[in-house]
Amino acid sequence: MAAQEEAPDERISQFDYALLPELSGLLGIDMLQYVKELEKEQQKEREKMQKGFNSQMRSEAKRLKTFVTYEAYSAWTPQEMAAAGFYFTDIKSGVQCFCCSLILFGTSLQRLPMEDHKKFHPDCEFLLGKDVGNIAKYDIRVKNPENKLRRDDKARYQEEKARLKSYKKWPFYAQGTAPRELSAAGFVFTGKRDTVQCFSCGGCLGNWEDDDDPWKEHAKWFPKCEFLQSKKSSEEITQYIQSYKGFVGVTGEHFVNSWVKRDLPMASVCCNGSIFANEELRLVSFKNWPQASPVGAAALAKAGFFYIGKSDIVQCFSCGGYLYKFEEGDDPLEEHTKYFPNCQFLHNMKCSAEVIPDLQSHGELSDLTETTSESNLEESAVSSAVPEVAHGEAQWLQEAKSLSERLRKAYTSAPFCHMSLLEVSSCLATDQLLNCDLSLASKHITNTVQEPVVLPEVFANLNSVMCVEGEAGSGKTVLLKKVALLWASGCCPLLHRFQLVFYVSLGSTRLDQGLANVICDQLLETEGSVTEMGLRNIIQQLKNQVLFLLDDYKEMCSIPQSIERMIQRNHLSRTCLLIAVHTNRAKDIRRHLDTILEIKAFPFCNTICILRKLFPDDLTRLRKFMVDFRVNETWLGIQKTPFFVAAVCANWLRYPFCQSFDDVAVFKSYIECLFLKHKTAADLLKATVSSCGELALKGFFSSCFEFSDDDLMEVGIGEDEDLAMYLMSKFTAQRLRPVYQFLNASFQEFLAGMRLTELLDSDRQEDQDSGLHYLKQINSAMMAIGPYANFLNYVSCHSSTKAGPTVVSQLLLLVDNQETLENISENDDYLKHHPEISEEMQCLRLLWQYSPENYLSLVSKHLLALAVKIAYRSNTVAACSPFILQFLQGRTLSLSVLKLRYFFDHPESLLLLGRVQVSIRGNRLPKSDFSLLEKIFDQSQAPTIDQDYASAFELESEWKQNLLEKQETVNSFLNMELKAPADISAGYWNLSPKQYKIPLLEVHVTGTDAVDQEMLRFLTKVFSASQHIELHLTRSTGFIESIRPALEQYKASFTKCSISQSELSAVEQELLLTLPSLESLEVSETTHLQDQLFLSLDKFLCLKELSVNLDDKRDVFLVIPEEFLNLHTMEKLLIRVLAEYSPSKLVKLIQNSPNLRVFHLQCNFFSDLESLMTVLASCKKLEEIKLTGPFFEAAPFVIVLPNFISLKILNLEHQYIPDKETAEKFDFG
Repeated sequence: MAAQEEAPDERISQFDYALLPELSGLLGIDMLQYVKELEKEQQKEREKMQKGFNSQMRSEAKRLKTFVTYEAYSAWTPQEMAAAGFYFTDIKSGVQCFCCSLILFGTSLQRLPMEDHKKFHPDCEFLLGKDVGNIAKYDIRVKNPENKLRRDDKARYQEEKARLKSYKKWPFYAQGTAPRELSAAGFVFTGKRDTVQCFSCGGCLGNWEDDDDPWKEHAKWFPKCEFLQSKKSSEEITQYIQSYKGFVGVTGEHFVNSWVKRDLPMASVCCNGSIFANEELRLVSFKNWPQASPVGAAALAKAGFFYIGKSDIVQCFSCGGYLYKFEEGDDPLEEHTKYFPNCQFLHNMKCSAEVIPDLQSHGELSDLTETTSESNLEESAVSSAVPEVAHGEAQWLQEAKSLSERLRKAYTSAPFCHMSLLEVSSCLATDQLLNCDLSLASKHITNTVQEPVVLPEVFANLNSVMCVEGEAGSGKTVLLKKVALLWASGCCPLLHRFQLVFYVSLGSTRLDQGLANVICDQLLETEGSVTEMGLRNIIQQLKNQVLFLLDDYKEMCSIPQSIERMIQRNHLSRTCLLIAVHTNRAKDIRRHLDTILEIKAFPFCNTICILRKLFPDDLTRLRKFMVDFRVNETWLGIQKTPFFVAAVCANWLRYPFCQSFDDVAVFKSYIECLFLKHKTAADLLKATVSSCGELALKGFFSSCFEFSDDDLMEVGIGEDEDLAMYLMSKFTAQRLRPVYQFLNASFQEFLAGMRLTELLDSDRQEDQDSGLHYLKQINSAMMAIGPYANFLNYVSCHSSTKAGPTVVSQLLLLVDNQETLENISENDDYLKHHPEISEEMQCLRLLWQYSPENYLSLVSKHLLALAVKIAYRSNTVAACSPFILQFLQGRTLSLSVLKLRYFFDHPESLLLLGRVQVSIRGNRLPKSDFSLLEKIFDQSQAPTIDQDYASAFELESEWKQNLLEKQETVNSFLNMELKAPADISAGYWNLSPKQYKIPLLEVHVTGTDAVDQEMLRFLTKVFSASQHIELHLTRSTGFIESIRPALEQYKASFTKCSISQSELSAVEQELLLTLPSLESLEVSETTHLQDQLFLSLDKFLCLKELSVNLDDKRDVFLVIPEEFLNLHTMEKLLIRVLAEYSPSKLVKLIQNSPNLRVFHLQCNFFSDLESLMTVLASCKKLEEIKLTGPFFEAAPFVIVLPNFISLKILNLEHQYIPDKETAEKFDFG
């Protein structure tokens, strides 16, 4: 690596601030604030990272390999980033350019990595096309010698000193390989990039990297070199070759003498490994180009564009830029330059046109070589890998070259490249997938350890018999076709060692076919153009220069004998075989394999890459898709194959204006795509889906997520059932018997829900009873909204007129089920596959224990929404209405349920509700108070603990610091979280006028000091639709004043106000005093007495309840004037104070409250208890008394006890009865 150096600090912002409002709406947080904090963190990381040219990352393949641990959730693919010069730093999501050290932490849907690279470092020499040693992804070390050696130069460069002199301009990026070592190994610098040539054998090598051994490279690629053999023993040469990684049995001859025309300058940055770097392939893409277009396909292809198959949109293979809506007279090259002036392809075209190579400028090179056109050239020591005969070629050689040419033509044809996966649209085809590298892992047959590999490594190790193993639809066919296409296009020098590449679909062969017949039938489309004898002779001559790509392998007995022999006796033919096989079918071929390639989950970034190309004008939808995918864990697993992309595309094409795309849409589209793909086997597929649904249903209700062969057989799925493997995966590693799983746990629930609906909708009573049996196993509301929530949601998505009312009635009965929550068991097997459910269940249990009312409201909301969804989707609203109306009677529900369509169609049902709640939460959290804990810790001694248990204990200071840090994190998130009001744009809210109003609205406000105009408009609209309103404030000083317009407009509707931990201003207290219908006032935990409020309590003419909780030294009655205390409407009085020093005021208040029914008092001291007892006894309607605190004395109370003629509840919790006589009097009273 070149010396690292610190670069000046650089401020970089990748975010498009114009898009932040849109992202804020999607994510529910203030993205502007979030982005600013994120950029600060990224800048700190950027400053710590080392800068400078990184010669170790010159190789694009090496850069690509660094991304194996990169987060797949990205808008850029590793291929795009590596091609743009970036490698993954393994520091957060940071990627860095090997040349200019630009560090980026984010990705963008609007721009490709190359565009961001140009934006922030336009002067990067890598981008400018200068020679910085970049090694393209598929490039090789062996170079074609542009010149051949003269006889006298061979003699001249016998001396090492002479060879060393040629390295005067040895490039800076190759300094890791010393010129002295290269010259010692017989190499002379050619003056071109870092290419050197052996003075003896003429072999050329380049792409030198740090720590390369020139002797080893010489021995590997040119083992017959006379100079090499004179310096190294045969044992040393053999050791060099055997220790070489990859390219087994391959020498430089295989590449130098390749028949594949190498059209592309692979060191160029513009190619990006794209198959469309080949102009012929670009032209093929225009097969369905609109004939009415004013611009021709040839001109567009020449300008670097290929057709994406939609409208008249074309895309540049290099810069990724799009052009469309062409007009008469448009010049594609001029338009390309106009809109994408920094395109590397255009830059290279310009350079090629302007630069005239001057061979004399190479100095030493001019003395070393002459052009091959001269007649006195001596034959190079690099011998041909293909034998030739004098004055002409052998017959087999001519046939082989002709066959190679025809194969390349077949692989670059439209039918081969453009194979549509779905019939809904031709735009999703293999040519869209060919530019995406699959995620691969390699394992030698003798090794149990898998290693992630990238495609260049795969190509370097193609040898003997290998298989590529993957799930149905994982991309096996695409991978094999990509190999064939890369070979044919000339874009991949790594594959140039193969003179012939045969792609054969085994599923389209017959048992009686010969190999030549198969090839003619599938590839050449000319029967008899290649004979069996001729093909056998060609393969015997070329040996490991022949590659067979065998697709769709099922079992040995189902393929032609000629191919079977080739697999079983590969040691004789020595051809290279790459066989694509489904994971379920790999068993009987393993003994013939050398290496197994496994296709892993299709990277999400590839999905985004394809969707961005297919829907370039719909980035808003794509952004939402990315957000939804990130937050929706149920999608994981179903998206692990390219078939997921097909499902997404099918859905988007069918519903172009629908922005929502949830897991149900994913799963439904996936099933629909299966039926499109297997139209000829529709009945069989339908039966398979039903059988898999039965297995899923049984497994779900027994918390079983892994199945055996016997389980599959029991529901009618055979061991060789390929269609089932589109829904399930098979695992055999480290197991005596294979195990099957559905694509993911949520997909199993989806299929189970589909099957349950089938059972309930069946005409067979046995099926209906079976379905009802499963449904009744969901026997509590907690189960319905906890572990069974997803399942029930999937049930709701399958319309059924019979099943609808059955499911609705069963669901709504669960809310009032009296079964205790303690009896509900949590299944560990289920929670293992749904770890997020365990936390939800814990929260639900706590909510039920500490706030049953809120728990009931929560489950009621969820179950009602689910029931209404089922009723409408099954078109059974009329049949379900009696169950719904019965359920609504007296319920407390969240405001959000009113947006359900049912309340629009049946607004009168609103009158059945008890109350409707709405919550407004701000950013302020209560501060942590450690005073009590500190007192406890001060009085306790540190425990003596065994060393084994020391890790379980934590110092109080550390615990406190950790808690404060977590609280700071929560506060930071709350500050960024957007506080948007509830949605009131659908359902009941669309009625105008609103004939039926909310009976009682409860507004709970927490940590909110003020509201914005949007929230004010929301409250105004909600207040207008409410008959009565209750306002509950907690830590919300200033809120009342901020909603003044709405409060004043609907003040007659307010019947209750609760104020907790909130200090009301004088203005706010005045506003409360204007509420004419207020019946209940609660004040608690305020720092200051609400003087103005208590001074004017008589203004509340309807006040029936007064609750005061001031548990400190303040006495609320000190501020109440003597002349006031006439509250004839008072029915409930709850007082909690530290001490009462003005007993006469409280006594008088009670005395003037003839309708008092409930009285609670908690205090430590009361100066005139006897007067209090006497006046309480005079309240003839008093039904409930609660007295708490040390002020209580039993003797005076027991005297008046018989006078409480209406008393029903007497609560003297924790009070002390001093003697037996008094106790007996209590008992008698």
